[in-house]
Amino acid sequence: MREAIECFYPGKSFPAISVTGKACSLRCKHCSGKYLEGMIPATSPSDLLDVAEALAERGARGFLLSGGSDETGRIGIADFADAIREIKATTDLKINAHIGLASTKEIQDLVGCGIDSFSADVYGSDETIREVLGLDARVEDYVKVVADLKSYGARVAPHMCVGIHGGAMRGEMAAIERLKKLEPEVLILISLIPTKGTLYQSASPPSNEMISSVVRRAREELPTTRLLLGCMRSKLDRSAEFRFVSEGLDGIVLPSPSTVDRLKKEGYTVKKRSVCCAIP
Repeated sequence: MREAIECFYPGKSFPAISVTGKACSLRCKHCSGKYLEGMIPATSPSDLLDVAEALAERGARGFLLSGGSDETGRIGIADFADAIREIKATTDLKINAHIGLASTKEIQDLVGCGIDSFSADVYGSDETIREVLGLDARVEDYVKVVADLKSYGARVAPHMCVGIHGGAMRGEMAAIERLKKLEPEVLILISLIPTKGTLYQSASPPSNEMISSVVRRAREELPTTRLLLGCMRSKLDRSAEFRFVSEGLDGIVLPSPSTVDRLKKEGYTVKKRSVCCAIP
C-alpha cells in the first residue's frame, strides 16, 4: 500500500493562462475551444509579463501556460520564450507549460527558459488523433515530444485522456506501452468530460471500470512512475476514487471530501498541495 497520497488543490493559487485567448484552429470534438473561455488571456509577451506580475503580487504559486492550437497542433508558447525567461528570473512563480506538437528546436528553447514542468498529451491511436482532434498527425509525433523533452533534461508530465474517443477506449493501453520505453517520472490520467457546446456533449463519460483498468495497467507497466488522477476529468461519479488509489494511484487532484476521509480512515497520510499536479 502507498502510505502517503498527494491531494492537489490548485485553485486561484495556480490559474491557467491562454496565449491565444479564446482562439483555436482545431475545434476538437471533445473541447471545441470551450476550456479556453475559463483561462486568463495573455496573447502577447507584454500581456504575459503583466499577468505574471499580478499573480506574483497576490501570492500565487504559479500558473499553467497553454492555449489553443494552430492547424498543425502547435501551441505557440515558444513565441513567449523571452517573457518566460524574465518571469523565472524575477519571480518565484512555478510554470507548467502545455506545448502541443512543438518542434525539437522549440522544445530546446523552452527548456532553456527555466520552465518547471511540461504537460504533453499522449495517444495510442492514430484514428483518435485524426477523428477527434482533426489532425493529420500520428501517435509517434506525440511520443516524440515527450522523448525530446526528456532528452533536453526537462521534467515532463505525460497526460492521457481516458475515453477521449467519444467515451470509448481506443488506444489507452497502447499508449502505456509506448510510455514504458520512456520511463516517465509521472503520468497524469484524465478523462473525457462531455461538455455542452461540443460534438461530444451527449457522450457518456468513461465508466469507473474503464478508468480502473487503465490505472491497473499503468501501475503494472510503470512501477516506478508517479501515477496521478488529474483535474480534467468527469466528476459525476466520485465513488471509485478510493478504489483507484488502492489500485495504484499516488495522488488525486480535487478529490471528494469523502475520498479524503476514507483515505485517512484507511491509514493513508494525506499530503495537501496548492499547485498543479505536474509540479514536483
